[in-house]
Amino acid sequence: RHFRALQLLAGAAVVLVASTAVAWGARRYIVSSPRFAVRTVLVDGVQRRTAEQVATAGGIEVGKNIFTLDLELAGASISTDPWIEKATVTRKLPSTIQVNVVEREAQALVAIGGDLYLATRDGELFKELAEDDPVDLPIVTGITGEQVARDRAGVIIAVRRLLDVVEDMGRAGVARRYPIQELHVERDGSIVVTIGKEAIALHLGQPPYRDKVGQAARVLTELAQRKASASVIFLDNDAHPERVVVRMK
Repeated sequence: RHFRALQLLAGAAVVLVASTAVAWGARRYIVSSPRFAVRTVLVDGVQRRTAEQVATAGGIEVGKNIFTLDLELAGASISTDPWIEKATVTRKLPSTIQVNVVEREAQALVAIGGDLYLATRDGELFKELAEDDPVDLPIVTGITGEQVARDRAGVIIAVRRLLDVVEDMGRAGVARRYPIQELHVERDGSIVVTIGKEAIALHLGQPPYRDKVGQAARVLTELAQRKASASVIFLDNDAHPERVVVRMK
């Protein structure tokens, strides 16, 4: 009986050794076979960066074994670029790497101290302005470095609210006739929007702003029909929102 047990154990050991050898051989084949060398790198979703720049940032090389690439690490490395919000890297066997990129879109410039930063539609300040970055964007002023350091989340909300105003002005047709130049935040949180080549100042006061923007659109239309020019339009009387004061040029 003991001899039979030893035979069974010996047989199991042989099977285990054989299985390990097969697994090792399969792994060696997978990581060394030319069949699994990267031949194609497909990059989708990029405008600010080239496919080559994205691949290099992720450590993706043609000729490298497809299974030795750490997909999560490659995606994380690509996402260190401030223009890239997210990068997903996947394999397409036997020899293709697919990279799907979501880029950030700049919607405004935010002046803080003597520096300019790009902001997304959500109000995120994602990079300092560089030489090749877009500059034909509304400029947000009135935010201090101390505010960013003390309450970054609050600053993001404030910038997002300003971009809501930009969106409202686009819907109302104001931005088309009078491009938005500057959105200024006063110390009390009220805002002043400067529009058009005439630099008309719209004092919008405190939120909500959508009705005030609609009112501004009607006033600007009436002024255009009269061929009159305004320098300042006050829409910040929250006690009597129907009252608008126009300072003519």
